[in-house]
Amino acid sequence: MVTTREVSVDDAPTVTHMVAALLAELGAGQVQAGPDPQLVAELLAMKERVYGFLAFAGDRPVGVIMLSESAALFARGTYATITELYVVPDQRSSGVAMRLIEAAVDLGTVKGWSQLELAAPRPPMWTRNSSLALYFKAGFAEIGPRLKSPLQCLASPRAQGIPKGRSRLGSRRQRALSRSSSDSMTMRFALESAEQSFGGTDPRPCRGR
Repeated sequence: MVTTREVSVDDAPTVTHMVAALLAELGAGQVQAGPDPQLVAELLAMKERVYGFLAFAGDRPVGVIMLSESAALFARGTYATITELYVVPDQRSSGVAMRLIEAAVDLGTVKGWSQLELAAPRPPMWTRNSSLALYFKAGFAEIGPRLKSPLQCLASPRAQGIPKGRSRLGSRRQRALSRSSSDSMTMRFALESAEQSFGGTDPRPCRGR
């Protein structure tokens, strides 16, 4: 029988281990740095912003789901992003993931969230990922790609501590920004959020640098 309960700071080692396993799978053989246990504990302590559930088969932890609360006009209030969802390999296709999603839905109902979102792996991994059917079954709908840019790539030179007059943007990024400035107001960023965990990390934090 699978049971679920909310995570606590004391669960940081278990959450760290499971998210590290998730990142290793998403890395498809590439080296992926696992989460820092201290950072995991600090995030789990953020009770009003970060939530999660562990799934157990008996006393054994077999899955985890982590969520982060956000607020947006398009969502008409607060909503949450599923940032990590992982089930140990020998417990997959046994209903563990659905139990975790149900726990997240129940929490969202209590919290008054308007919706749940998640970030999928990059194509073509997403299109051949068995999780696709799971999320559709749980009522999710695909809404498009996500974009990101690490803040160290876009922060002002002053915020970066870079001397005035010296650009921290590579020539390629400068040209791209120049080309896009005229139509930047028409760009539509997808509403989906939070890649790390389901989309993996980009080993090149600042392209064009």
